[in-house]
Amino acid sequence: MRKISFLLFFVFSSAVAQEIDKLNKRELKELANNQKEQIIIKNSQINDQNLIIENSSEKIKELNQIKAQLEISLSESEKNLKVLESYKLSSIDSIQKLNAENAVIPNLENEIIKLTDSINSINNLLSSYVSQGPSNVNQSSVSTNYGFLNNLYLGYSQIENQTFRLVPAGIIAENQLNNNNRNEYNYYGYRIPQFISMSELKIGVQEKKKTYLSYRNDVQNFKQLIKDNYKMISGSNLYNLYSKIFPTFSFVKGKLLTITNENISKDFLFSIKEKNTEGDLENQLGQKGKYFSLTDDDEKEYLLELILINDEVYLTFNFYNYENDLAKLGVKWEVTSNYESKLVRYYNNSYGERADTAQINSNDGALMDSNYDYNTSKYTYFLYEDSDYFLECDNTYMSIWLIPTIYESQVRVNPGIFLFKLEEI
Repeated sequence: MRKISFLLFFVFSSAVAQEIDKLNKRELKELANNQKEQIIIKNSQINDQNLIIENSSEKIKELNQIKAQLEISLSESEKNLKVLESYKLSSIDSIQKLNAENAVIPNLENEIIKLTDSINSINNLLSSYVSQGPSNVNQSSVSTNYGFLNNLYLGYSQIENQTFRLVPAGIIAENQLNNNNRNEYNYYGYRIPQFISMSELKIGVQEKKKTYLSYRNDVQNFKQLIKDNYKMISGSNLYNLYSKIFPTFSFVKGKLLTITNENISKDFLFSIKEKNTEGDLENQLGQKGKYFSLTDDDEKEYLLELILINDEVYLTFNFYNYENDLAKLGVKWEVTSNYESKLVRYYNNSYGERADTAQINSNDGALMDSNYDYNTSKYTYFLYEDSDYFLECDNTYMSIWLIPTIYESQVRVNPGIFLFKLEEI
């Protein structure tokens, strides 16, 4: 093979040499220049290739560095993954333990309810034992174990010159039982009054307010503001959080009563009346028929009955048949089953000052001006000029809810009677 190459080179060189010999001086010069140009081009191409090789070497170095960094990151990620997997395993164990502990909570709640019932039963038994004790027990020592109304009911105390707080203690609501027989006297079933203490209730309170709304978003989102004014609290905390809505009773010589509520006072002539004939006692299941008698300036009499439940005496305020003893005596708060706050827009027109309102069930953007955007197919809302917007609740309202137990569901309750204790100030 090598001999053949030399032979071809010799033949080619000889042929070129013979051709060159035939050229004149000018042609030889042109051939030399062409050869120089070819050499320059070849050298330039060689330089370009060398530059490409150098750049490729640098790129390879960079890629090797990136590869090394990626290998380090991969190693660290694998370590982190192992740590996360261990966390995952430990978290799964913790979640399983929490689920197991949470599964015990309903049983514990049931046990608490049972224990509470047992405690109440024991307290009732203790009260009955005390009431059946020796007749020579000192009356003053007995009276200290009861509240003022109990002592008044038993004859241990009298009303003279005292001031009392009216503290909510519970309600009486009707439990309607189905009447499958449907006789003509009880077609809709039997209604049984049931005492429910404040500790068994939740109260939804809507406070009296009038708040100016200056921003478009507030007006447009008025429904959320209405909901925000509905605060759910435990019945036991009602007086502590909203004592200002409950009146005070101030007695003068046991004959004049001043009821004060939210800085408004109302005077009544006062006395205690009793209904204790044999027939009365029979109708009252043996309870003493004692009433607070209040007579206003128009000589209209109001009777507030004292009632005994589980050895506790309460002052009753009637709500049955749309009667509201509290309202008649100047107490302003009301019971409701609705959202009572509303959005109000005040403005003037040719008829004078006007007021438009929107409730919780009104359309979004109510009482606002609007433009329709055909590009987005949506309305843009903005406030009317020369208008003032307010969130208003004209009174303090309460909604009564039953706290759910293993025996009872959470439902809204319509109270027929409110029960109060008198606490001396």
